[in-house]
Amino acid sequence: MRISLVLFGLTMFSYSKLANADEVHRVFASTRLSLDSQTSGESWLNGGLGRFGFGNRSHELVGRAEGNLEYQYHPSAQLKFEFNIQGHSGTADNSARSLGLVEANARYRVDIDFNQSVSFTAGQFFLPISLENTKKFWDSPYTLSFSSLNSWIGEEFRPIGVDGAYRFNFDSGERLTLAATAFGGNDSMGALLAYRGWSYGRLRSSYGDVLALPDLTALSDSSPFSGQRDDGTKPFGRDLDGRLGFAVRSVFTSDRLALSATWVDNLGDTELHRGEYAWRTKFAVLGASWFASERLEVLSEASAGSSTMGAGPGVDIEFYSVYMMLSYVFGEYRLSVRHDAFGIEDKDRVDEDSHDLGRSQTLALMWAPESSPFSAGAEVLYLNSKRLKQVQSDSANRSEADRDSISAGIMLEYRF
Repeated sequence: MRISLVLFGLTMFSYSKLANADEVHRVFASTRLSLDSQTSGESWLNGGLGRFGFGNRSHELVGRAEGNLEYQYHPSAQLKFEFNIQGHSGTADNSARSLGLVEANARYRVDIDFNQSVSFTAGQFFLPISLENTKKFWDSPYTLSFSSLNSWIGEEFRPIGVDGAYRFNFDSGERLTLAATAFGGNDSMGALLAYRGWSYGRLRSSYGDVLALPDLTALSDSSPFSGQRDDGTKPFGRDLDGRLGFAVRSVFTSDRLALSATWVDNLGDTELHRGEYAWRTKFAVLGASWFASERLEVLSEASAGSSTMGAGPGVDIEFYSVYMMLSYVFGEYRLSVRHDAFGIEDKDRVDEDSHDLGRSQTLALMWAPESSPFSAGAEVLYLNSKRLKQVQSDSANRSEADRDSISAGIMLEYRF
């Protein structure tokens, strides 16, 4: 039985220099102060097998400060430049940079006529496919932790390239968007799933971050993959194989319904480049959000895909993740219930067993009055998972296994 206890205190402020549409500068900022403790073992961010992206070691109290700064420059109604910098301190995120760039892009939009418009985005940006992470700084209004799917996307997938989107506005009010993206810099996408498995957290990796991997035999100096870097995996950085990946998506929205479909393929060549493997990772995401009433929203996202690396290939996995959430707003409060299911099937017989299976239930209560700068939230997450990873123990250099485990997380949040 594993219990995780997390206490969050958050201070948030937002400042905008834009008083009217004629001004061209906008600045948004947020600060977060947190205190957390958990008993689920060493966090994966520190090279352990802990399922959560917070905490350090069991029963250890950890304090952390986090800040986000976004600057927007609007030289015209059609053109916008955006820069988002993230910083944090504390011991919980040892393998993530204390200061890093999350987004940097330029967006140009032009109206063809009253019903049609096209837009182009170039740089590093979140692909707008998440129905859960819809707030500023790619945050969620529903829960404190992200779903397993969007936790992984925040960690390992953020295109560096060009995105083009066509939007048609129907006279009846519905909207249809068709888009395509060409990107690079995401060649190592899939390494976290294969070596670590699924996790839960709020991490948005910065450009150049090197995230820790478990101390597995498959990553030792005597393994067939000993040529790769030994300090972890870099989700976003210089392109490794010189091959562009692509994504295509479609989104239909109305006043009460949103439907989305996305396909992503990074077209990695699976070979070793400068100490890092280019993984071939491809996956689909389907999403739906429905307002059953003015107060009740039902939303769900499902993803399935595969990832390979090395000759043969050396690593070959198939994975899936799906969640369904009910969210009810009453007065100044929002109550959300989320059910997650995830899995990884190991298709190769070369390295460590990558099988992973889990189910979780999350209950979150958020308080966010419109007339007050204060807000708060509380969340309970219960996880039942199975994994067969083997890691080297610090004592006597013996292996320890993470098999069946039950974890529970309690999170409290305060904002100003």
